[in-house]
Amino acid sequence: MSDDLDLGEAADYILSERPGLTEDVVWAVLNELGTPPAPGQDRLALQLLAGARPEVRARDAKRVIREWRAYADLAGEDDWED
Repeated sequence: MSDDLDLGEAADYILSERPGLTEDVVWAVLNELGTPPAPGQDRLALQLLAGARPEVRARDAKRVIREWRAYADLAGEDDWED
């Protein structure tokens, strides 16, 4: 995954893929974590979010993280920008 993901583009991607999520929830997760958690680190990321952003439900946070990783995978492909 790319270390220099654009959070605005990630938010747009996530909101287009999961229209049931609110913009506030998506931005809370993106801003709090900064980068998608590494595989196997979801539990730690969810604990961090629960402490810092208790208004974000774990279920929604998991959906944001899943789509954020999908965005990161796409952004890492060579022809993504073409």
